Amino acid sequence: HEHAGLAPSNTKYDTTPMRILLLIILLGVLNLRVAVAVGLDVVVPTDVLRSYSEYLMDRDVQKISDYSGVGSRRDVIEIVLLQQALYLGGLRDPLRFKAVDSYARIQKEIDDGRVVAGATSIWLSDLQTRRDKVYISAALIADGEFEAGFYARYDNAQALSATSLDDVRQLSVISNPAWVADWETLTQLNMKHLESAVQWSLMVKMVKGGRVDLLLAPFQTGQDMAIEAEGVKFIPIPGLKVGLKGSRHFAVSRKHARGPAFYEALERGLRKMHAQGVIKKAYQQCGFFNPRVVRWLRLN
Repeated sequence: HEHAGLAPSNTKYDTTPMRILLLIILLGVLNLRVAVAVGLDVVVPTDVLRSYSEYLMDRDVQKISDYSGVGSRRDVIEIVLLQQALYLGGLRDPLRFKAVDSYARIQKEIDDGRVVAGATSIWLSDLQTRRDKVYISAALIADGEFEAGFYARYDNAQALSATSLDDVRQLSVISNPAWVADWETLTQLNMKHLESAVQWSLMVKMVKGGRVDLLLAPFQTGQDMAIEAEGVKFIPIPGLKVGLKGSRHFAVSRKHARGPAFYEALERGLRKMHAQGVIKKAYQQCGFFNPRVVRWLRLN
């Protein structure tokens, strides 16, 4: 005999609503984890991303205060500076790096909002006509600060023996017409043999193979300021340098949903880093602002 109001011991309860609720909660947690893992997309030249991975190793990017070391160079250090500025400015989203080879494609990725920003700086002259598409950060490199060397293969004795602009004009040099500052500088120097390529890696291969003598590149850290690429060493013509006109800035997409917040955090962080002297120190330690070339002859 069963007491009234008490359910029999074999009664089955409907647990479906509870299971659905638990499933919704679980999916929400998983989606949150995926969102955190994905982060914000920023675009980086392929060769720079490779060097950045070599430079960073397993270190926490926010703890880096010495910007020298293996793989260190201007564009690599700019990836570090970008992340540190964002963190100082209050944006803690992780970044996801999207590798792209073409300079023009990098700018289009930003313009179209497929990425929130570029992780390396861009010439102001390339950004001014696109103000309706991008936010332009404070300058990382001011007008007049960008100097570069003519880099040749380490065993190209004829190229490395040049001592004047007339000597350099007799040599062949390669650059990218899309790099307006570089191309205009070489054109104004009246280089007799100016070749073009759309990717840095192709330029390096042309010089490595002996088809071209020179390429323009920022000065590097290290005693001989060498660039190691494609298994070959490239060094600058000693005593000679050129100046590239214009300032360089980070570009942030206006079309990307997170663009405004990204830009505001970046600007706050860059102001703090400039005030603390961090950006100047970083460029000095990676060899870009190089004290060894201060007295070199500037050809323009």
